Amino acid sequence: MDLIIKGFIIGLGKIVPGVSGSILAIRLNVYEKMIYAINNLFHDFKNNFFFLLKLGVGILIAILLGSNIIIYLLANYYDITLIFFLILIATGLPTIIKKTHHYFVAFISLLIYFGLMFIPPLTIFNNYYFMGFLEAFTTIIPGISGTALFMSLGLYDELLILFSNIYTLPFSKIISFGLGALIGVIIIVRFISYCFDKNSSKTYGIVLGLLVGSMLMMLIKR
Repeated sequence: MDLIIKGFIIGLGKIVPGVSGSILAIRLNVYEKMIYAINNLFHDFKNNFFFLLKLGVGILIAILLGSNIIIYLLANYYDITLIFFLILIATGLPTIIKKTHHYFVAFISLLIYFGLMFIPPLTIFNNYYFMGFLEAFTTIIPGISGTALFMSLGLYDELLILFSNIYTLPFSKIISFGLGALIGVIIIVRFISYCFDKNSSKTYGIVLGLLVGSMLMMLIKR
């Protein structure tokens, strides 16, 4: 049940503009285990599978059922909701700072984050394969807010349509999104695992910059 609750919090974070689900996963101490479980699923299939299943159930419940909750909270208690997620993310800062001394790398990743967030809308990418891959990318890469990036690319409304009408959309669109997400997960998890194995301190420097960027973006778009 603990993992399902953590998954639910991560899923809610994915819905709130500016919040990164993976940063919340780091804060809740499940991120590295999640990456390991995906990348080594068949090495210890039972434990890894049930870990991912419980976490995934919580995330899925939050995305499918939590959207209306978040919409209500943002509409009626915007500042309180924002402060809650800011505090939740900020309390994880000391842990990440202890894991890196590459502050210049953090600064560069902060600049890159802001560059990504201010990309003009590009509706040319409005296809479900790309959206699925992008969803995987923003779920796994720490600090990148999927909601904010989808908004910047002009894809957020289409994503909401997908999740809110998942039972009525053509099956081909759902399959396309799922395939894009699956391919994204396989590629990006291996990349992240490689980065942590080769230089975890520098990788956490990148994470630190993305985390600070995510917090600043939440305040800017307030």
